[in-house]
Amino acid sequence: MTKYNNDRSFTDYVHDELAIPKIYNPLGWDVLDIDDDELEAKDINEGIDYVLINSDTGEIFNVQERFRDNYYKSYNDATLRYRREFNTNPERIKSEFYKIKADYLVYGITDGSKWPEKRHTLTDFIKWVILDVKFIQSKFEDGKIKIVSSARNTCWLEEDILCCPENFNPDGSSSFLPFDIPLIFNLWGKEPIFAQNGFITI
Repeated sequence: MTKYNNDRSFTDYVHDELAIPKIYNPLGWDVLDIDDDELEAKDINEGIDYVLINSDTGEIFNVQERFRDNYYKSYNDATLRYRREFNTNPERIKSEFYKIKADYLVYGITDGSKWPEKRHTLTDFIKWVILDVKFIQSKFEDGKIKIVSSARNTCWLEEDILCCPENFNPDGSSSFLPFDIPLIFNLWGKEPIFAQNGFITI
């Protein structure tokens, strides 16, 4: 199994076994049944993994999901892919950060291992957050969030500006941006955080 297929398999498993019963169902969110080809196009072109509906209000919205295993339990950020500098397809060098049209980023750290032979260890989330993507994008446009080059791999504050380093995956395949949830809360309160558990104490 390739790394991509393994990561996809892990994300799909967490979506079905953890995200739906432990995040979406308590919120009254239902995943809509979308044609596979249409959903794949949304993923590739708009950074949208699923379309959901609020069963109470009828509101329809889009989410991107990113899940991690317990190796990342000490981290307090949610991440978005940024660039794939060496991708042979020029249209895919700019990754999720540039194309995302999802309303929410659903990010969770699980309590078990991502490896296929250890899927039985995945029983819950250590922490999860639903981050308002449109709010984060507006702060980039206003200059209140900045992407910086740094040896540091976590965010920091410079007065009222959130500085986010571009981090690189060890295999060199892509880079990603971390968004520190406690720092986001310190700057803007609950507005950009639709719901969460374990990242901050409110």
